[in-house]
Amino acid sequence: MNNKKKETKVLCPRCGTEFAIAEKEYTTVATVVGKNSGLGVVYPAVAKQDVSTNSPKLPKTAQDRIEALRNAGVDVSCLFAMRGANGGECVASNKDGKLVILDDNDPLFSYIIEQGTVPNRRLFRRWVMAQMFHMMSYTSYRSKEPLGVTEMIHRLGYEYQWKMLMNELYAQMKMENKDPESFVERNRWFNINVVAVMAYDYITQLRERVDALKVRKCKGIPYKRICSRNIFVSDLAVKLYYPLDMAMTRIRQAKNAAQLYNAAKTFNDLRIKMSSDTPQSKAWIDAYKGSGAYFTMQNLVRFHGCVAYDDADNRLDKIQSLDFILIKAMMYANGEGWRLLAVLKKMLADNNIDIKKKMASWRK
Repeated sequence: MNNKKKETKVLCPRCGTEFAIAEKEYTTVATVVGKNSGLGVVYPAVAKQDVSTNSPKLPKTAQDRIEALRNAGVDVSCLFAMRGANGGECVASNKDGKLVILDDNDPLFSYIIEQGTVPNRRLFRRWVMAQMFHMMSYTSYRSKEPLGVTEMIHRLGYEYQWKMLMNELYAQMKMENKDPESFVERNRWFNINVVAVMAYDYITQLRERVDALKVRKCKGIPYKRICSRNIFVSDLAVKLYYPLDMAMTRIRQAKNAAQLYNAAKTFNDLRIKMSSDTPQSKAWIDAYKGSGAYFTMQNLVRFHGCVAYDDADNRLDKIQSLDFILIKAMMYANGEGWRLLAVLKKMLADNNIDIKKKMASWRK
């Protein structure tokens, strides 16, 4: 049995504040207690207060804030609520084509977004930023100006897009259920629509390539030699194109990441490799640019102290910057990912980031 007396504490039942008790004096709080009275923790009675009268009720969600504006007589037709990448919410305006994040310090909201370090649960694809910086800054020995992102992507060659795509779809398949947040961020760029367009583009280019091949004959029957395969012209549809068409149909019918990966893998396994200078799919190029710019801007804000300026040139804080980037990504995700490169370049300029100096410091 423990005979040691419990140290008495007097705590506020609302906020937990500990009241001071003198070593050799007594304090009256509905009952007489002392430091060594052995009573343990004591909660003094306090007068009931109406908390709502002291603390005005503030709009908790972005939609509530919009309603507050509507009730105040403000035109909210151009406003919409957004859930940010960090889990918080914000109110955005898209009036006259200008995207502006409304400041939550507005007296009408009386709501302050708490600043602080964004939880780093994942690396947020930090290697993408180094890759994008390399593409944006690379200069050949023959030129003083950077070659540009588009040219650098072309230099990767045609087959790179399929290798990269399969790796991406495999990663999405693994994370769809385990990490849905990351899945959404990555599937925004490389998804069923992009894969279907890539497949269609490939079949179109293959037909053009085969049509341009010389017609040979075997016992009077015309055939074409395609990558060490001899196929009769009459069999091209059945042996070459039909299997690819069926695989493309499976891609379009995919219902989840696993089905999409398996359908794309089937199509990729059936493909005849194309020459390196074959034009890459425009859908893939756009997704590649959008994804690269998006994750680069996220990393600049999360880990390098950068912020964004909205379309009205208002300086945003850290959380607002992440929300702004997310909104831009959602606006440009359907075939306009290339526009995010301009947003990225503006962020670099606004934050006085010199890419070459940044990369040089990393090398050190």
